[in-house]
Amino acid sequence: MSPPGRPKGECLSAQREGSPVSPPSRPKGESCEQQREGSPVSGAARRPVKLATLLRIALALQLGAGFLLGLWLLPEGAPLWQAALIALALPPAATAAVLALETAVAEWVDPGAPRAPPARLLRACAGETWCHLRAFAWRQPFAAGFPEPALATDPQRPALLLLAGYVCNRAVWQPLLASGRLGQCNVATVDLLPVFGPIDRYAQSIDAAIDRLRAATGATRVTLVCHSMGGIAARDYLRRHGDSAIERVITIGSPHHGTIFGSLGYGANARQMARGSAFLTALAAAEDGPLRRRFVCIASSDDSLVVPRASPLLPDAEHRLVDGVGHLALLEDERVWDLIVAAVRPRAAIATA
Repeated sequence: MSPPGRPKGECLSAQREGSPVSPPSRPKGESCEQQREGSPVSGAARRPVKLATLLRIALALQLGAGFLLGLWLLPEGAPLWQAALIALALPPAATAAVLALETAVAEWVDPGAPRAPPARLLRACAGETWCHLRAFAWRQPFAAGFPEPALATDPQRPALLLLAGYVCNRAVWQPLLASGRLGQCNVATVDLLPVFGPIDRYAQSIDAAIDRLRAATGATRVTLVCHSMGGIAARDYLRRHGDSAIERVITIGSPHHGTIFGSLGYGANARQMARGSAFLTALAAAEDGPLRRRFVCIASSDDSLVVPRASPLLPDAEHRLVDGVGHLALLEDERVWDLIVAAVRPRAAIATA
């Protein structure tokens, strides 16, 4: 791991407006957006663009299929706008159907004790559907290039690196960043690529992002804030690089003990999150109590993707539970935001805990 004294020229905030580090000159003809996508800022670089492209293609295919379905269902001579309405209705209808089925399976496999009231499950499923539509039909495909707060050179200011989850990019953190809850922190993001690659390929990019954040801010340690698969990637990073640069690890809905849906997902990373996978078993074997006590694990009792619902809770870690919210919607829940802020505390407090 590179020491915090790395030259400031390699810092994360080198290309942020208002950053304390002077930005490099932009090549003639290159737009600000192109510069941001190609910059080392938070590891976002070209990564969001790659996932965004996949999501744009998927959205276009859904809309095209919906339009063709409308033409087939409607009587001959019907106005084309009616087929267009069917096309627009297909993505939300398909999302709602998949999440409703997912919720039903989760309740059957792990109903909880006591069983959640139906009204709460319906609210959680509806909220998760709305969150999915915003994330996968707008934020991630079209709005992943939003600016992050400028970094300040202040070793006393908490430094946070945000790690997104499976088939997600930095855009999923936009609501939290926009909330102002992390205004007193130095915050950066990193995406985990390749999108469907093995989780053990992500440690290098996490390590590089940590080094850049430390160099830009002067912080000796960084807190990792991770959603879903991001928490598993953080644990693999710790196994490979140690914890000398890490203050805390906050995981949100991470399938530490696997999920029944892991074997149904696409890609090596999904299979590594399946229940009983060799990868998760090896991660657990490499950890001890002192390391786990650096973790804060946040979970929802109504998470329908990470099943069983106790999977996000690591032994020896601090556990924080919420209810009435789904897996992706955890990132937009104000209770979760408050838990993150409460967990970001000085190293001295951890040492005496």
